[in-house]
Amino acid sequence: MPLVSKIKHRLASLLFKLAPWLAVSLRVEYPHKSDNRRFLENDIFRYLDSKWLANESTQCLFIGTDKRTWHYRSRFRAKFFTIDNNPRKARYGARHHHTVGSAVELESYYVPDQFNVIIANGLIGFGVNEINQCEDLFAGLAVVIKRTGLLVLSYDNRPSHVNFRLEDVKNYQLFEKFVPNNDGLEHSEYEFGHHIFVFLRLRCGAP
Repeated sequence: MPLVSKIKHRLASLLFKLAPWLAVSLRVEYPHKSDNRRFLENDIFRYLDSKWLANESTQCLFIGTDKRTWHYRSRFRAKFFTIDNNPRKARYGARHHHTVGSAVELESYYVPDQFNVIIANGLIGFGVNEINQCEDLFAGLAVVIKRTGLLVLSYDNRPSHVNFRLEDVKNYQLFEKFVPNNDGLEHSEYEFGHHIFVFLRLRCGAP
């Protein structure tokens, strides 16, 4: 990383540590530099913006928010919603559309068939670590996503983070893999080390 970029990165880190509200007010971005996060912010977001979230009549839910993701809300013309169970992270959520709540209780906060796109990034293996939690997560996702909606799921598949296979989650079977075939995205699943991205849609006949 060039010296100027390093300095900017450190200053952003310090500002978010000392005055997060000011950092957000000043629109300071503090993105991750990992390959998987670049893939999300560039390839996936570009695809979503062109094919799924191009107008204000569509709705997107981003599950989990922090200082690294607050600026996502300005990336799309769609109505952007966020949810996180940590009240301190509300400052990084979508303005007027943030919920302090659990990802395994989505039906408590949103109406059925609400979202065109749901992005669940880094939940499984980072908080949702038990198979019963995953059952509740996917049950809720299946309710609040539109029948024709898209779920972008990312998770950590290391045994140290989860002790089950995603395929063993009964309610995961409510979804099926989806190949975008657009903007260079030619597969339903992408792997970055232990970090997996998968595109999913509701399976035909799912309740």
